Amino acid sequence: MGAPSRESVTATLNPDPGTLPVVPNDGSEPVFANPWQAQIFSLVVGLHQGGCFSWREWTENLSAEIAADQNADADHSGEEANPSDSYYRLWVRALERILTNKTILSPDDVQRRVAQWRKAYLNTPHGKPVALPSSREQVSTLG
Repeated sequence: MGAPSRESVTATLNPDPGTLPVVPNDGSEPVFANPWQAQIFSLVVGLHQGGCFSWREWTENLSAEIAADQNADADHSGEEANPSDSYYRLWVRALERILTNKTILSPDDVQRRVAQWRKAYLNTPHGKPVALPSSREQVSTLG
């Protein structure tokens, strides 16, 4: 597996970037160090806009993950070379927490999807986009 891309990625979204927590921007749109950061950002905003959770729920869960991470900081200091990777990994954990707490997904569903992503990115040639089968394709291959 090669090193992650360091190209900047922007995401055009409806919310005012000034209302979003500590998101780097170029003055007009959020800017991300890696494509996966833009994807988790867009996913969270999209699920919020779709009514899956309130922005207050989001900020409370993200704040809890940040606090937990700061408390555990001594255990994994220096783990991430890119601080924005650490930050967006907290977004992933906060989203997982919300989805399982609201029973939108079970913890088993989350772990299954994590395993699918891991398998997909380990088997994707460097420089190619990582793709997962859609939910329909997964169901058809299971049955």
